[in-house]
Amino acid sequence: MRTTLLVLLIALGAACDSAKISPHLTTAITVQRANPTTVLIKVHVKNDGDRATVPLDVDVTTAPHQPVIHPAPFVLNHQEVRDLTASLATSTAVRATLTVKEAERGLTVATKTAAAE
Repeated sequence: MRTTLLVLLIALGAACDSAKISPHLTTAITVQRANPTTVLIKVHVKNDGDRATVPLDVDVTTAPHQPVIHPAPFVLNHQEVRDLTASLATSTAVRATLTVKEAERGLTVATKTAAAE
């Protein structure tokens, strides 16, 4: 009985490999100056996997950790794309960081940085 239970637990653990269940995403962030006092921040997230993702928590911050884009967690279906845009009123240089996490487990899926003078 114990041996059967142990074998079942090992098989279940092997089936729950986190690399296989993590979402396969393509992410991009661009920061461009629209005019001397405005910066546009564009985020592109695409599901490259063959099934829907877990809920994704997308967060874009600028120095010093000011949130610019932070929508509610969302799910992307097979090959679905989500584009997010924000404008920031500033005349100084901007460095933005994109962080995509799994909303349920809090695991980081992608992190990217972009800047504009």
